[in-house]
Amino acid sequence: MWNDNSFLKKEMDAVEDTIKNSLRTRNKTVKEALVRFAESGGKRLRPAFTILGGTFGQYDSNTIVPIAAALEIIHMATLIHDDIIDDAKLRRGNETVHSVLGKDVAVYSGDFLLTRAFMLVADYADIDMLKQIAKASAYICDSEIAQNEQKFDTNVSVKQYLKRIGGKTAALFGISLYMGAYKAGCPRKLVNRLGVLGNNIGMAFQIVDDILDFTGNQAKVGKPLLRDAAQGIYTLPVLYALHSEYREEAIKAINKTQEEKGANLYEVLDASKAIERSKNIAEKFIGKAMKIAGELPESIGRDIIMEIIDEQLERKF
Repeated sequence: MWNDNSFLKKEMDAVEDTIKNSLRTRNKTVKEALVRFAESGGKRLRPAFTILGGTFGQYDSNTIVPIAAALEIIHMATLIHDDIIDDAKLRRGNETVHSVLGKDVAVYSGDFLLTRAFMLVADYADIDMLKQIAKASAYICDSEIAQNEQKFDTNVSVKQYLKRIGGKTAALFGISLYMGAYKAGCPRKLVNRLGVLGNNIGMAFQIVDDILDFTGNQAKVGKPLLRDAAQGIYTLPVLYALHSEYREEAIKAINKTQEEKGANLYEVLDASKAIERSKNIAEKFIGKAMKIAGELPESIGRDIIMEIIDEQLERKF
């Protein structure tokens, strides 16, 4: 994705090197599993946004790249822990870390990544940055706990879902753009605006991801389809079906999905127009993001951010 721009490619290559250097540990098995996980793909949107946020001010690769890498490492840690909780077998088309190492070691491996991330942050961030990253990390944890508490609850509201993904996904997108701009010495108003932009992108990104759980291709998505519904995690399409005139049919279809028979759920989502309604919500966040991005000062960062919104969100519909 980054090969079309020489500046961004160079900085993202530096991020990759920093991530790999942060995975050093005396345990060879753990190191190999984490390196394999780091090299398994992923869009690297969060570190890219940190770098792009920095282009609106006095960009300094020596200080912004480590922060970008730290935020991606935090994301990697949350994915490892998330996969353990969900007992997921695949991530990005590859075996999950706990499938390789076992759950006990995988938990510690996720914790190890968090310590590495905060070691990077401590070397290059001031106290305000540390507080902001810690706040975002706490929000992610709160949202993961909420998701776990809401499992199999057919009365979860759309509002609760949006709040949940606001922490689970959008918070780290927001803090990524925010930190890049903050570290580059941008005016406070611009820093805050970029944070809001990141939050809107993150909201749209998660909703699109949840839609693709029903409409996507498993090979492209990199994980089994219908997994969330089967595990009692009801995302926006399912919630719209549950809060429609097709509620009873939706509950029956969900129960069948949890018995690994998903055909009926597709029928209910289609009848209730749940996918269409979910797309409408995603498009609202995409629209907000494009509006904010279009109002940013002219820069290489603005142009690439708008390209990412188009490529990663709009085109998936």
